[in-house]
Amino acid sequence: MRDRPMLQAAEADLSAPTVEERYRKLDRNALSPEQQRIFDIACPRNGQVPAPFHIYLESPELCQLVQALGAFCRYRTGLSPLLSETAILATATHWRAEYEFEVRVGEAALRAGVPESVVDALRQGKPPVIEDADADLIYQFSSVFYEQQDVPDDLFAEAVSRFGRKTVVELVGVLGYYSMLAIALRVFRVPAFGSD
Repeated sequence: MRDRPMLQAAEADLSAPTVEERYRKLDRNALSPEQQRIFDIACPRNGQVPAPFHIYLESPELCQLVQALGAFCRYRTGLSPLLSETAILATATHWRAEYEFEVRVGEAALRAGVPESVVDALRQGKPPVIEDADADLIYQFSSVFYEQQDVPDDLFAEAVSRFGRKTVVELVGVLGYYSMLAIALRVFRVPAFGSD
């Protein structure tokens, strides 16, 4: 991936005032019954609904589908937590989605075994040195795809040989799902995790 710090401001001036705030943290009591039902499904044990769901709740049906896909991508793929978190961090770094990056680091990535040195390198926009061979392959697959909008035949074949075709399909699903979240976070200018 190109060297570009995770915390670097986007090309748009994010500090410029907008006519209407793009990101709105929704109040459950102000939602329709359908939105409240989905809000409750998206609400984890800590009682906080993740920022992307405050965006997607504007369209309850879409939010419900996003939530279901997310549950699959987080808990039911053939990727171990380490491999999944590696792909998610590569995605958040590519899209410069600081909120998602910091949420993943705080909630799952370090616990899944992503080394702090890898997290620090990604924050600084530098290619990480990943000692775990499988995690390195996941990172290479993800970052090469984001750079080239393609995966070369040799890299694709190596991933299929190592993980199996089904898991590679699921990896692509994880990249797509977290890209979708990152795009929403960027478009709606969600503040960095912990700043709201």
